Amino acid sequence: MRIKSIFCLMLSLVMAFAIAGVSSAEQVYPAGTYEATTTGHNAPITVAVTLGDDAIENIEVTNDNETIGVGKIAIEKMTRRIVDEQSLAVDTITGATITSYAILNATRMALTEAGVDVDALSVEAEKEPAQDETYTADVIVVGGGGAGLAAAISAQQNGASVVVVEKLDILGGSTNISEGALNAVDPVRQGAQGIEDSYENFITQTYEGGHQVGDMELITYMCENSMATIEWMESIGVAFRDEVGTATGALFQRSHYPTTPSGNSYIRVFEEYISEHTDAITVLTGTTATTLVTDEGEVTGVLATGKEGQSVTLNANNGVILATGGFGANKELLAQYNTGVWAHVDVTALGCTNMAQSATGAGIEMATAIGADVTGMSDIQLHPCGTPGTGLMENIRTSGRNRIFVNSDGNRFVNEGAARDTLAQAVLDQEGQTYWIVVNSVRYPSRDYVDNNGATIANMVAQGSVIEADTLEELAEKTGMSAENLISAIDNYNAIVRGELEDELGFVANNQADVEMTEGPWYACRKVATVHHTMGGLKINTDTQVIDTDGNVISGLYAAGEVTGGIHGSNRLGGNAIADCMTYGKRAGEVAAANK
Repeated sequence: MRIKSIFCLMLSLVMAFAIAGVSSAEQVYPAGTYEATTTGHNAPITVAVTLGDDAIENIEVTNDNETIGVGKIAIEKMTRRIVDEQSLAVDTITGATITSYAILNATRMALTEAGVDVDALSVEAEKEPAQDETYTADVIVVGGGGAGLAAAISAQQNGASVVVVEKLDILGGSTNISEGALNAVDPVRQGAQGIEDSYENFITQTYEGGHQVGDMELITYMCENSMATIEWMESIGVAFRDEVGTATGALFQRSHYPTTPSGNSYIRVFEEYISEHTDAITVLTGTTATTLVTDEGEVTGVLATGKEGQSVTLNANNGVILATGGFGANKELLAQYNTGVWAHVDVTALGCTNMAQSATGAGIEMATAIGADVTGMSDIQLHPCGTPGTGLMENIRTSGRNRIFVNSDGNRFVNEGAARDTLAQAVLDQEGQTYWIVVNSVRYPSRDYVDNNGATIANMVAQGSVIEADTLEELAEKTGMSAENLISAIDNYNAIVRGELEDELGFVANNQADVEMTEGPWYACRKVATVHHTMGGLKINTDTQVIDTDGNVISGLYAAGEVTGGIHGSNRLGGNAIADCMTYGKRAGEVAAANK
């Protein structure tokens, strides 16, 4: 119902904005503040519109639970655009379309209540054709996600001028909406928690977890340099928690998390750094790279299209870095390459955790068009934290501790600490291919407690994505589970935590991180398996140079992040994606800057 209602909302707005009317300049407004509430991406959005006698003076969103770095950026930009242009016929924010339309709809509703002629405000003004643009820099970075911004900053720190091209209107890509887990061997933090780790252990687990098909050189470089990457990130302002955790499917307690919610913490710091170095780093959002330019086999630039349809030419003195992400949202590529571990599953019927407009495989297609080789393209990863209907990773997350996974009967069915492919297959084996994650006051001490992703139970319950109950019996009744089974599942979990029971599913409690779950309120959130990561991509070496189909380096072309392949094998460990994109993004910037 939610997807249908959002589609109808968007369709009604598009139709409304096509209606002509009188000029907004001719209107007289009833001064005052008017409110309206509509459905947002994550929860209801309330908008307060303040009118003067002849203008919209202010628009304030007074209640929302939109995603940090995505929906909240749309709120900021959309409200400012409407006020600045005194119009509802403003461009939406690519990458946050649903939130953008929600802001427009709520504003329209509030203005209608005030008696304003909203049709007149919905007339698009004629625009002058945009002029073609040309930029020249030492390094051109295609993609403004975690890997791309890390590469841009690293290149600048190594003396290069940089232009970043991002097709969305917001920066951050999939890093923005991730939990931000970054795996690294950290003697200080891990040592303080009594955790013994080593590079050898990290390398082995990454290789074995990837079913022994990853490139050992690439794996070794990432594992041995990810802690140095954390220290580099800290040097430019990123703050990490003192304690490490275990991301879903990480297999070991080495996942570092930022002190503020989600992977957007990294992006916020990167954006701030870039804003302080605009003399060397230029960022072009709403600009879609289409073609790599070559000269006698060397990559010398990029052709792109701007938001207004203008041609954008980007000349690279040193080289081009591709950081365009994977292809998890590209149904055609998924269908073409799904011949690996998930060949028995129609992955195109599943949702995707990544941003649909960015995870399209564009960088892979641009590079293969000039002879680049690919590797591991059949290695597609599913994640158990998908939201039914969309596949997005929202609401109560599967990462962390102090939660159980139960099926529709209320029975645990899998070791919650298992690898992601094991978890996803177990989910697909359940009735309806769905399950419940169950938590209690241990994870959420109060309804207004803000979790690691910036969300509260109060808002999750309000939007209907989380079921709340004071007792397990009540929770079972509301979810349709067997109360007897659910109570038994919690009792067994608590016995495992106390060390009194060995789990037949293989879950091993951590004495420091796991505690008994005994007190309500109790919360249940329905989950499904979803496409999360495409491990295959462009073939690179440890200097991030892209390799062609003959095994040679393509001069002037580098790649980092999910656009590359070979690092994670056929199953990526949780927390290794951020380690990969930041470590190799940093390396790409260093190497490209030096290619003079």
